[in-house]
Amino acid sequence: MATLTETAYYSRKIIKWSIIGFVVFIFIRLIFIYIVDVIKNVLPPPPLRPNNYFGKLYKLNFPEVASPSGQLKFTLQTIEGKIPVASSAARVYFMPKNRVNLLSLSKAQTFVGKLGFTSTPHLIKDTVYRWIDTKNPLRLIELDTVSNHFTLEYAYAHDLTLFTERNVPTREQTMGEVINFLQTSNLGISDLNIAKPTFTYLKLEGDQLVVTTSQSQADAVRVDLFRNNLNGFRVLTDRPNEGLIEIILGSSKKSDKRILYARNNYWPIDIKTVGIYKLKTSTEAWEELQSSQGYFASYTPNQTQFTITNISLALYDSRESQFFLQPVFVFEGENKFLAYVSAVAMPWTE
Repeated sequence: MATLTETAYYSRKIIKWSIIGFVVFIFIRLIFIYIVDVIKNVLPPPPLRPNNYFGKLYKLNFPEVASPSGQLKFTLQTIEGKIPVASSAARVYFMPKNRVNLLSLSKAQTFVGKLGFTSTPHLIKDTVYRWIDTKNPLRLIELDTVSNHFTLEYAYAHDLTLFTERNVPTREQTMGEVINFLQTSNLGISDLNIAKPTFTYLKLEGDQLVVTTSQSQADAVRVDLFRNNLNGFRVLTDRPNEGLIEIILGSSKKSDKRILYARNNYWPIDIKTVGIYKLKTSTEAWEELQSSQGYFASYTPNQTQFTITNISLALYDSRESQFFLQPVFVFEGENKFLAYVSAVAMPWTE
């Protein structure tokens, strides 16, 4: 039978070697991670091989809006001094859509009820309904019972007294209220970049809110939320400065007057259901842009000469319904110019 002295001796030995073993394990693990990182940098992953998983893709839903007209001239001034070579293939993601069913309106009623709307809805068109706040008729919400896209508005032009309180929240307070709104609304939007929203301060001029650069002069603040990058690619919409979620908070402390505007234009993405498609070359996309076949997302009116400073690939996230998140070539230039050209090569797109 071991004595207390022997027990203490062997206990110290066990503890000593356990600590040494743990330190050695951590050291070996760090070395392994370092070696893996070096191998990844030295030996990049093999290029994607097209599998055309979804078959022929639908044409991208670019908005039918006016684009620059006349004889357009494009000048290339990229860092490389030439058109950069892009990947030969890229991922296309499935975007599942809800279907209308007998419970759609009931679920929508539950959703808007959490936001204070308990009235009987009015059908606007197809699957879009409107609710008016019975306690404050200046508040209304329109919601598509299938997509769950909605627009909440407070008709502040008929209640300008709410701006007298001068209680515009700070950025930290704004994000706290926005996150609370998302949680209250049960908007399970996990792929939004909550850490990097954009803030725009607004001031009242007459009965309209206009952009101001000074927080001290602001009567309201707008916050826009965008998606996180997906596998290193930006996810861009037709209005690159407007988020999928947009909320305007006013000066009033009253809960029914705090949110002046809220819009949800989020579509879910199934990142596990992926196809790989061959892409056009950068030169082909450049030629299409020059022949005005792209979508001009941002440009100065009446401008006909454009200097392109950067060409890259991104994913296009339409505000309208689309079944696939597809890659586009993005052309960026001076004066905030931004244009998209569909990237999937023929014959795999309409």
